Amino acid sequence: MSQKALAGILLITGAILVGVVLQNSMQDAPETESNNDPDDSGETLHPSNYSGEDHALAYECLDSHSNLSQHFHSLLTIYIDGQLASIPEDTGIGTTVCDGMHVIHTHDSSGKLHVETNEPVEVELGVFFQIWDVYFAADGIGDKRVNETHELVMTVNDVEVETFGDHILADGQQITIDYRVKA
Repeated sequence: MSQKALAGILLITGAILVGVVLQNSMQDAPETESNNDPDDSGETLHPSNYSGEDHALAYECLDSHSNLSQHFHSLLTIYIDGQLASIPEDTGIGTTVCDGMHVIHTHDSSGKLHVETNEPVEVELGVFFQIWDVYFAADGIGDKRVNETHELVMTVNDVEVETFGDHILADGQQITIDYRVKA
């Protein structure tokens, strides 16, 4: 047998072995479970960027602004390292979950949250972040995390609070979330 033929056989055998090893390692990899799928069908209604409790209100949809039990507005302002972060217009409108509107949504990029429900119910700020699919917890916002150099401070009407996603929204509240260098 020639050296070229032997080298070809060794190359093919090596490629087959690499393929078998890769296939076995992919089969042995643990599957990622979603903790935000209400029916455990394997599909998630809210991708994994959201952190925290899975709020039932995040799945409630409104067809219109009529016959509502409550309709109020809170203003949400977010700063990341001193820069005003944008909250997209129409967040919570026309999503894969709701053709119409979620119970919390925006119409413009001002940060004005429209909170509308068919029944009188307390609505937590975490509902909005779940609908928006943005990470928000005491340890960070978006891709920013609290660490030895940065902190996350939340104020409501200029009073510091530590409720974060559990904060109950109310009419006229001015909520500021500030990810910043520690003072």
